Amino acid sequence: MMKICIVCPRLCHGGAERVAVSLANGFAEKEHHVSFLSDLFEEKTYVLNSSVVLLNLVSRPHPKIIKWLSAIFILRKWLKKEQPDAIIGIMSLCSVIARLASIGLKIPVIATEHDSYERPESAPMSLWRKIYKFHLCKVFKCVTVLAEADKEVVGNRMHNVVVMPNPLAISPVRTTPPKKNVILAAGRVDNWHCKGFDVLIKAWGELMKNEECRMKNFDWRLQIAGVWRNPETRVFLDAIAEECGVLDKIDYLGFKEDMTPVYADASIFVLSSRYEGFGLVLIEAMSQGCAPVACDYKGRQREIIDPSSVLPQGKEEHSAAVSEFCVCDNGILCEPDNAEQLAAAIARMISDDKYRVSVQQNAISRSRYYSIENTIDRWEQLLNKVI
Repeated sequence: MMKICIVCPRLCHGGAERVAVSLANGFAEKEHHVSFLSDLFEEKTYVLNSSVVLLNLVSRPHPKIIKWLSAIFILRKWLKKEQPDAIIGIMSLCSVIARLASIGLKIPVIATEHDSYERPESAPMSLWRKIYKFHLCKVFKCVTVLAEADKEVVGNRMHNVVVMPNPLAISPVRTTPPKKNVILAAGRVDNWHCKGFDVLIKAWGELMKNEECRMKNFDWRLQIAGVWRNPETRVFLDAIAEECGVLDKIDYLGFKEDMTPVYADASIFVLSSRYEGFGLVLIEAMSQGCAPVACDYKGRQREIIDPSSVLPQGKEEHSAAVSEFCVCDNGILCEPDNAEQLAAAIARMISDDKYRVSVQQNAISRSRYYSIENTIDRWEQLLNKVI
């Protein structure tokens, strides 16, 4: 049994926060002693195992500078008293706080990175992020990245990097449940540029222009699950939808505390991100029998949707921009920021019932690699080496 300390910014909404809770609960299930330190003034939407010790990392909710400076002293006092075997920092802020709080205490700190080590030109990485990722991360005992593609980007600049995919927090179904004609996407709506929701809406508009869709009774719906706090985000996306003629064909579901029934209903899941370090919602959707269509940012999503078995695209004639999407036995991969190609990929998944049903079952099988049990086994191996 190990004493494990997890330091996380908050207990709500974000994918990294959900990963932190999954790890804490997974360690607790294996009877490790887990302490979880976070900002408890924030909203709490994720639930921890009753055996996990939950503590407030900060002394006040604001201002931010004082709040996070106080976190260093609060954590250091707790570390001196409890002497955990290892600390896991979730994202850069809490990883840095954990490292500063543990100076001289000989407690190893593992920093976890939850986004990619490269960005497209439309969303360049800040100078701070570059300095942190490629230089400051050397101060940690170990840094986990989400994909082999990121480890290759790091190269020889750091030697403490380990690939650790995100855990699947929900149990994969045995067989595909009954499905509705629903295409689902998920993510924080305010983060629409990263998530590519504008591209997805444009692709949906392209699909609605399809002659086959116009001629038959097309009863599919696009649903987007995720929280938004800025009303201007919806105004912006609704304007795109109205221009594309699909304003009345999109349902915004808001934040869902339990996404399992939402995944269970959807036939197809679309990851439309311009850039994505991993795609936690992708493996969750696959585990519930959704046929995935994913925009593959520089090889990261093809580490999930295995392209080793590439199937023919079909007899349709497409433009060069469209024809490059990759039809695999457990999903379709296409390039980011290409609405026309994304529309064609979704159309293929909708129109080919036999292929879609096969993909749904294969996706369930693939998702089991990321089960919480398998992920905790990988983490235990890493922690034993670090400790």
